Amino acid sequence: MARRILSAESALLPPAQPSLAHPARTELRGGFFHWLQDRWGDLLTLRADEVLFDWDDRTALMGEIAFVNQTRERLDEAALKIAPSMLRIVLTVKAHLPNPRESRAFLTEHVEWDFRRISELCIVADSYGLLDPDRREHGAGEIARYGWSNALKLAYVRDPADRQDLWARARGDKLQASYRDVLEELRRFRERKLIGPPASPADVSERLDTTRRSFEALATSTRDLSTPDSLRQALRQVTLAQRELGRLKRALTERVQAAETEALAQNA
Repeated sequence: MARRILSAESALLPPAQPSLAHPARTELRGGFFHWLQDRWGDLLTLRADEVLFDWDDRTALMGEIAFVNQTRERLDEAALKIAPSMLRIVLTVKAHLPNPRESRAFLTEHVEWDFRRISELCIVADSYGLLDPDRREHGAGEIARYGWSNALKLAYVRDPADRQDLWARARGDKLQASYRDVLEELRRFRERKLIGPPASPADVSERLDTTRRSFEALATSTRDLSTPDSLRQALRQVTLAQRELGRLKRALTERVQAAETEALAQNA
């Protein structure tokens, strides 16, 4: 549904966001925003010599990591709960303003979200069938099973059977899959199926670093090519370097296409 109605915006997918593994959740007394305000107030009282955490006693550092991870989870929960409302808005606008320029203009004037985020939320609501009476119960069950943050990422896999398979791969023998494991399986799934959001600038940077290391390993392996084993090792490094170059090329191509599409959207 979302893909059909968002013809002008469907290419504007948000960049993948790297994150730490999902922490155990704790009780937030006084409400989420009150909790954030307290943390913000504490931060504003820090002296310059208190900014870095104690590396030898990492209790405070791990507590801060848990804080940012839990905050991400709450923000993702809010996004998922907003998604059906966003899809209803876009469906209504498209039904009454079928001209893409007119519908885009209406949304630009009244909805204070960028089109990439609007598209993301519509895809989430549509993937899990949250507005479909025949699908919403199953979709809500999927969301509960995966967890908020994982469900947001898995929404780009449109087939529920594929989502279930990907979740099983990420989970392995554990009761729950970590956020990092889900991101890794999504990367592999995109490579197999060529779907998902375009590579982010961080993805491109990571690919550049990986490719650089691969060529450094290749250079090291070719210093001595006097034996069959050294030749075979060099050949293996050539294969790995070619693979990383292919991934880097794909990431750069995705960034070019995304940048061009975003530029067109801004000038529409």
